[in-house]
Amino acid sequence: MRALLDSLAVLSFLGTVLLLFAFSTLLGMVRQLQGKLLQAQAAAPAAPAARSVARFASDDGLPTFVLVVSEHCPNCRERAHRLAAVAGPGLSGHAVLLGSAAHCAEWVTDSQVLPVIDAALLGQLAVGATPSLVKYSANGTEEWRRVVGSDDDLDAFLAVSPSERLSA
Repeated sequence: MRALLDSLAVLSFLGTVLLLFAFSTLLGMVRQLQGKLLQAQAAAPAAPAARSVARFASDDGLPTFVLVVSEHCPNCRERAHRLAAVAGPGLSGHAVLLGSAAHCAEWVTDSQVLPVIDAALLGQLAVGATPSLVKYSANGTEEWRRVVGSDDDLDAFLAVSPSERLSA
């Protein structure tokens, strides 16, 4: 019986050593991939600090808030409905919905949100995640961009007052 237990202990020790070698190999592969990613990032041209889009400039001095959405994103649809609910005189700027599919415009019908369906412009903005809110100054220069995860996030980014949150 003692010989059997000793044999099992030796086999488990050998198995542990083999697993350590396997993990070491996997770690080496991950580090190689990380190095390649860092090289690719260094080789890629940096995005401009501020993008200017003349289409989002305004004559009245107010900023433009652009909600960038994708057509198959349920979270995008919810944020579009929320933007449609809060857009209007209480919003300190213009509200725009930017997407590439025509049915995205249906999400903001009968509201003061201007739907812009333009795949080329969407590609030019290079937004990494949707839904995202991008704020443009009155001259059309991008001020900031934020990923919008919830209605509360959208309200905070738009600076919607608590009383308007309850009524919308």
